[in-house]
Amino acid sequence: MNARLFPIATATDVTVLVSVILCLFAAGCGGNEDLGGRVAVDVTVQIGGEAPESGTLVLKPEPGVRSPLIRIAIADGTGSLPAAKGPVPGSYNASFRSGAAGQSIDDQLTDSGRQMPSNRARVSDPQNRRKTRQSPVPKGDVTVSVPDEDPATLIVSFDAA
Repeated sequence: MNARLFPIATATDVTVLVSVILCLFAAGCGGNEDLGGRVAVDVTVQIGGEAPESGTLVLKPEPGVRSPLIRIAIADGTGSLPAAKGPVPGSYNASFRSGAAGQSIDDQLTDSGRQMPSNRARVSDPQNRRKTRQSPVPKGDVTVSVPDEDPATLIVSFDAA
């Protein structure tokens, strides 16, 4: 009754196991694969026929497209990304989030008409009010196709809400 429940692994068994694990990681099972084939993009965004002042265009890959979520900063209706950060060719669900890139939260609240308690005197003074163009608000998402050309040119049009 000296039978062992778990046989002792030999050096050959350990070598084979380590080799299999290394091959799986080299084949891309490690979850951090190289996304070759990315392209640079030049983007033009329109919402209801108008160029938004600022915001972020988000490209979410459709099923079957091996690409991470892509975010492109938009200023005056245009934006771009280099190939190293760009999408791979394929179909994407595009959405637009308006907002002033690079602004502090105090500036965003002031620009939206809300007043921070510490800024009331400054904002109520008509000489200090900044006139900002309101970006149109998109209605829903659209599907876009990133072509296999470098740089890829995209024109993304949303209906106004």
